[in-house]
This record gives sequence, C-alpha cells and structure tokens, in this order.
Amino acid sequence: MIKKISIIFVFFILLVIILFSTSSFEQSTVVVQNNHTKQPISITPDKYKDRFCNMTIKDVTYSAQVVLENEDTLFFDDIGCLVLWLQEQSKTSLEKDKIVLWVWAKDENKYIDARQAWYSLTERTPMHYGFGAYKTKQNNYINFATMTNKMLQSHTMANPKIRKELLGNN
Repeated sequence: MIKKISIIFVFFILLVIILFSTSSFEQSTVVVQNNHTKQPISITPDKYKDRFCNMTIKDVTYSAQVVLENEDTLFFDDIGCLVLWLQEQSKTSLEKDKIVLWVWAKDENKYIDARQAWYSLTERTPMHYGFGAYKTKQNNYINFATMTNKMLQSHTMANPKIRKELLGNN
C-alpha cells in the first residue's frame, strides 16, 4: 500500500515539474496606462492581448487600439473586436466621441485614425471578420460607420452566407 502511494506521489511530482517547466509565466499586456499623448502604442506581437476576445495579438496588420479619456490604452487583434467592445460600452457612461480610435493601415504600415480609415471586406483577419483598414479609398471600400453597421449586423466574412456572397464560389 505504501509502495503504491509512493509511486503515485512521485508520478504527481514529476507531472507538476513538467507542467511548470513548460509554462511561460510572462504576462500579456491588456492595458497601458498614462498615455498622455493619446498616440498609438508600438506593440510587440505575442506580448499584447485583445481586450474583447482575449486573444494574443500575433501580428499588428489588423490590430486596433482605443485610448480612453482617462489615458488608458486598450488593444484589439481585429477591428471587429473593437467595434463589439464599443457596442458593449453603450451600457456604460463612456463617451464614445471623447475616445481615440486607432487602426493599423495596411497601405501606410502605421496606425491611423480608425474613423478616417477605409475598410476592405474580404481579408483574412484574426477573428475572420474580413475588414482590412487603409488610408486611401479604393473601389468597394467602406467607411468606418458602414463597417461598424456591417459588424453589428454580422455581415462579415465570419458569417458563411455573407462570405459566400462576397467571394462567390472561391
């Protein structure tokens, strides 16, 4: 009996050691405080997490940021997550017109004002919503208000019916 308990105990200890040796204890950044300039924060992939969906931001290409009135900066892996987060805030006292919205512009390779960006509809984004941001308008690109409405109505690439409609048989 003691031999069985000893074997189970040793096995348990080895399991714990293996789990802790393979785990990373480095925490991801979800918010940066005291952004006095309200400019976008330069983020490092795999070090920041999306405030809405909690996914790690693997690439800045489709990322977005919100700078609140209190100078906190929040991060999003996909502009769609930012839109959904904003929708949730409608139940709070957050004044949407007093916050700064940034989105990565693919044609500029930098953050631009999300409200001034133009959005493509069929890109492979982290959350599969399909909206890529650009500074320069091109055919079939939509503005922020239209993108927001499409996002809130689930007219995105994440919806199989809409994806088929946008891509055809591709």
